[in-house]
Amino acid sequence: MLQNGPYPPRLQERVGGNYGHLSNDQAARILAQIDHGRLQHLVIGHVSEKNNSPDLARRTLAGVCESLDARLSVLEQGNVSGWFCMNPD
Repeated sequence: MLQNGPYPPRLQERVGGNYGHLSNDQAARILAQIDHGRLQHLVIGHVSEKNNSPDLARRTLAGVCESLDARLSVLEQGNVSGWFCMNPD
């Protein structure tokens, strides 16, 4: 999506480079490598309005493990989220 999006090439290089943003697939690979069994909640933040979609981000990360979908929140640019209450264990 980044390569076909409206960003100029220099910005695409920065965002897509080694020190840029994580793609949905990169985030999913990291999530798959950690023990998320005790994870109470996962928040996906900073979802690009132009080069991503909340639904695509959610589907990609929930694809790591079906039970994650119920513990997943996607924060969108321009929308304020509610409070998150975490139970300490």
